[in-house]
Amino acid sequence: MAMRLASFFALLVVWWLASLAVPAAVPSPGLTAAMIRDNVASGVVAGHVFATLNRVFWGFALAMGLGIATGMAMGFSSRAERILDLWVMVALTIPGLCYAIVAFLWIGLNEVAAVCAVAITAFPSIAITIREGAKGIDNRLVDMATAFGAGRPRRVWRVVVPQLMPYVMAAGRYGLGIIWKITVLVELLGLSSGVGYMLNYWFQLNNMAQVFAWTAMFTAVMIFLELGVLQQLERRLFAWRPAARA
Repeated sequence: MAMRLASFFALLVVWWLASLAVPAAVPSPGLTAAMIRDNVASGVVAGHVFATLNRVFWGFALAMGLGIATGMAMGFSSRAERILDLWVMVALTIPGLCYAIVAFLWIGLNEVAAVCAVAITAFPSIAITIREGAKGIDNRLVDMATAFGAGRPRRVWRVVVPQLMPYVMAAGRYGLGIIWKITVLVELLGLSSGVGYMLNYWFQLNNMAQVFAWTAMFTAVMIFLELGVLQQLERRLFAWRPAARA
């Protein structure tokens, strides 16, 4: 905790020095904090942040569902891997901006198009991570469970799932990072609400302080979800694992 606070204050110092060097391009931490206070007091923040979080949530859920299903199919079936591997890699290489434009053209400028664009952008990375996890399962543990008379459902739940969970968490955290970015891009491109929309709005008005303020608020929400939700969930799920030693 002390190291995190020290790094945070070091960032503030660097930010403050940069604002002194180029005040036109880098607003000071104090000015940015004042903008955040005014935005929160005006009531405009809650609606736009909730809109972004709603898209992130549904995009994340859809991406995880597609990614886990595809990754497990590729990991456990060589035939499925031969069929899907090329297309997953193709999906991975196409920029998220392309998915957003095509989704808006096909579906319209609405929430469904935004969520689809977000999910399709993130799911290939999740699928590849899950595939590697499925391929790394220790078959000796599965054979041992079979020898002790464990049925298929019990083997899956007690042997396969625990070995896959670290990869699921890693895929989720990596996928969520992608989803945050593409959600803001989608909002900037074609929606009328959300953090991305507000960033584009203040960009059009050339208000750098507001751009920094909305970026800082968005970053604070991300940090809260990472430290307060994902890391706590990871600690609970993997409390049994000993610390790694080099």
